[in-house]
Amino acid sequence: MREKDGARVATAEHPATPNVAPRFTRAAQAERSRLEGKREQLLRKREAAQAEVAEIDRAVGGVDELLELLAPLLAGNGSEPEEAAGEDGTSGSDRGGSGSEREALPQPAKE
Repeated sequence: MREKDGARVATAEHPATPNVAPRFTRAAQAERSRLEGKREQLLRKREAAQAEVAEIDRAVGGVDELLELLAPLLAGNGSEPEEAAGEDGTSGSDRGGSGSEREALPQPAKE
C-alpha cells in the first residue's frame, strides 16, 4: 500500500496542467493576436526606416563624390577646401572670411 500512497503524493505535489477559465484563455489569445499585429507593424516600420537610411547613405555618397571633385578645382585656384567650408560646416563668411570663393561656385541642386 505504501507504493500507492507514494504515487498519490507525487501527483498531488505536481498537478497536471491547471484548468484555466475560458474567458482568460480568450483574453490571452486576444492579447497574443494584438501583440503579433503590433510586431508586424513594427517590422514594417523598421524596413521603411532602413530603406530611408539607405537612400540617405546614397545621397551622402553622391555629395562626397562631388566634394572630392571640387577639392582639386579649389586647390588649383589657390583656395583650400577648409577656407570654403570648415569642419563644423560653417562657410568662410560665417567665420569672418570674405566668402567670395563660395559665391563663385555653382550651388548643387537640392534633392
